[in-house]
Amino acid sequence: MNGNEMLALLFLAAVVLFAVWLYRRLHRPDITKLFTAKTILTDREYEFYRILKPLADEYGLSIYTKVRLADLIEPKPKAENPYWMECFNKIKAKHIDFALADEETAIVALIELDDSSHARPDRVERDDFVNAVLENTGYTLLRTYGELDVIEQYLSN
Repeated sequence: MNGNEMLALLFLAAVVLFAVWLYRRLHRPDITKLFTAKTILTDREYEFYRILKPLADEYGLSIYTKVRLADLIEPKPKAENPYWMECFNKIKAKHIDFALADEETAIVALIELDDSSHARPDRVERDDFVNAVLENTGYTLLRTYGELDVIEQYLSN
């Protein structure tokens, strides 16, 4: 194969690759149609919500569900925190199961509905981090396996 044939072959390969790329680019599916709706709470979370609601009503509190940790806390400013991005990455995708808030939407208590998965080493590490960061920022985090005892005790004090 001489130089001209090699050049023509490379050109042809480039045209084919460009055509494949262009085809894929122009024939992309509408990704907005690749989603399905789901409920905000699991069955277990909903059952807990149903027993928590009368208690919250008794104290004049609102219940917020699946509150993103990054909506409750934020890393200290970059000027004083060289680990800002690492800190933000640790909280951006975590959430708290329930938040109890007063009429002015001030958080009164945060509630985590635990289950057996919280005994796994990765969950223990996550829970320890969440517990510490919420304590360090002044929030009260109540953990329960579905009973209201600890929440009633906290609210009555």
